[in-house]
Amino acid sequence: MKRPLSALVSIGGFGVAVATLSVATTAAIVILAPQPPAPRFSAAEAVAALRRPMPGFDRRWRADPPSGTRVPMLEGLIASELGRSPGDVRVTWPDGTRRSNIIVQRTTVTHVPPPGATTIPPSIVLLRRGGTRFEMVTPAAASGAVRAALIGMPMTAFAASVRQADGRWLTVSATQPLLGGWQRNILIALGVSLLLLAPLAWIFARRMTRPFRILARAIDHDDTVARLPGGPRELQEAAAAITSMRNRLAIEAAERARMLTAIAHDLRTPLTGLRLRVETAPEPQRSRMVADVDRMQSMIGEVLAFARDAAAPAAIVEVRSLVAAIVADARDAGASIRLLPGDDAWVRLPEPAFRRAVENLVRNATDYAGGGDVAVRQDGAAVLVSVTDTGPGIPAADRERLLLPFERGDASRNRGTGGAGLGLSIVHDFAAQHRGTFMLGEGPDGGTIATLRLPSA
Repeated sequence: MKRPLSALVSIGGFGVAVATLSVATTAAIVILAPQPPAPRFSAAEAVAALRRPMPGFDRRWRADPPSGTRVPMLEGLIASELGRSPGDVRVTWPDGTRRSNIIVQRTTVTHVPPPGATTIPPSIVLLRRGGTRFEMVTPAAASGAVRAALIGMPMTAFAASVRQADGRWLTVSATQPLLGGWQRNILIALGVSLLLLAPLAWIFARRMTRPFRILARAIDHDDTVARLPGGPRELQEAAAAITSMRNRLAIEAAERARMLTAIAHDLRTPLTGLRLRVETAPEPQRSRMVADVDRMQSMIGEVLAFARDAAAPAAIVEVRSLVAAIVADARDAGASIRLLPGDDAWVRLPEPAFRRAVENLVRNATDYAGGGDVAVRQDGAAVLVSVTDTGPGIPAADRERLLLPFERGDASRNRGTGGAGLGLSIVHDFAAQHRGTFMLGEGPDGGTIATLRLPSA
């Protein structure tokens, strides 16, 4: 049989694979993703931003203009527009910025017109306005036309600064986005990596914890597991150890119940002989001794019945019909108890043990409170069987104590009604063994309400 991998190898291998995939995804997106376009604006927009705040521009007061490559041509244009000396203006491109290429070609052309043509100036200036389109201006107007074209031309973002009267520099530059190009690419890469790795991590975690899920379901449904498939070696060994411990506990519990049953059974013979000898004792000792022997025989009978019922196999039980039969038997015996209208419900458990638990609750209500009401209802994935009486009630401080074996309340300590103190503890143990709960509370009319909650079938 192939030995499963250890948890160290499984987790370490998965971690290396996750790191490799994450790094590869991030590198691919960072390298292959196109760079976002650099911000661009014209000198005219920079001039407007120097005069007043403009959206898309940051205005800062600085002791010195920003460093970078100076652009004398733009300095002259902006100085002319602001009516300032070129020495008071600084235009710089930050180091590392992809700069705009500005080419100004000025050509003088002499042309002799054909006969009959209109006379043109002896010299002209052609300004290029596109791939093959030119605009003709006179030399006198050439400088103004070139300046107007340049000042309105969008260029790679630059920083423009103007010296103020106090010696400080007012600098305007394009507003920087919250996330730059590389930062955005990194975030995209991390998001894509997360989308790719999340399902892989979920599948890996499901596979690693599969032995414990199988074991939990087996324990929850009282099933046996011969072998736990899947998962690393350490988890399988831990799950196997838990399974073995569970089996040992089950064997010990069965052995303890067998021993208790045997002892209780063996006690019946000497108690029977003791009862015969007590009959010859004089009164009033005889009555008290007979009552003590009867109480001991009742306790032994309850122990034997509990062990016998607990050993019965689990089956689907229709709760309402069984409770109705128990209430009918109690009414035939003269008890004042009734079954309230409610839901039909089913549970999966040993029917004799369930019957004994409900009978104990009904018997307590009739013996100590003179009767009561029994209700069955469905509460989501659980079935609730409650018995409510109008008796003296149980103090809150005594409710937990009365769930222990051989514990009785003050109202049950007289010889007429006092039992062995096993009724409520049997119900509590029965609920715990079948993934349910049993609680004692205060009834709506001041009595006691005993609620048995069991998982629905």
